[in-house]
Amino acid sequence: YEPETFDFFHENLKPGDTVLDIGGHIGLFAVTTAKLVGPTGKVFTFEPTPFTRGVLEEVVALNDCGDIVEIRGEAVSSKRGETVFYDTGSEISNANSLVRSELSKTEIPITLISVDEFVRERSLNVSCIKIDVEGAELDVLIGAREVFTTQRPTARLGLHPIFIEKNGQSLGEIWDLVAEYKLDMDFDGTRPTREWFTSQTDLFDVNLIPSI
Repeated sequence: YEPETFDFFHENLKPGDTVLDIGGHIGLFAVTTAKLVGPTGKVFTFEPTPFTRGVLEEVVALNDCGDIVEIRGEAVSSKRGETVFYDTGSEISNANSLVRSELSKTEIPITLISVDEFVRERSLNVSCIKIDVEGAELDVLIGAREVFTTQRPTARLGLHPIFIEKNGQSLGEIWDLVAEYKLDMDFDGTRPTREWFTSQTDLFDVNLIPSI
């Protein structure tokens, strides 16, 4: 399952690191990153869907990672606030989102937080960020400006072009913001062009590596 993401973590994490796992789902990556950063590290995993978060809690407990992984119920966006989260109604769905779609069945009231606010309030030094948020990618990146430009973490960014468009945003805006943050983009070991990046229509992932 997503071997490239596991490879990314193995290449970029070390004991003592702090990880933000945005879009925690059932905890596969929270557990993996917790094992890599060890007892001196910390993983904050964000999962807004209550049922899925319950499964996440069980997975973390079963893998004895509770002292390393802190599970959060907020959705990460561009700023603090209150909104609704759209649930597809399918148990442990990976398509629940801040973005309404034809799959959305129910609305869950939730709290929003930005990366910058969360990190600032806890005086964290973030080493790595995983972002898998079903169309809200640009909002997460906007809300992480301070962290990306001052702390220079690496990131694994999942991109959902159809949901991004439904959110009234574009891959071009994401490309431009990543460039503004001086992050090099890597796709399967190659550096994509803006033309290729903005023409994608299916789900894909890229690595973001600080250029300086």
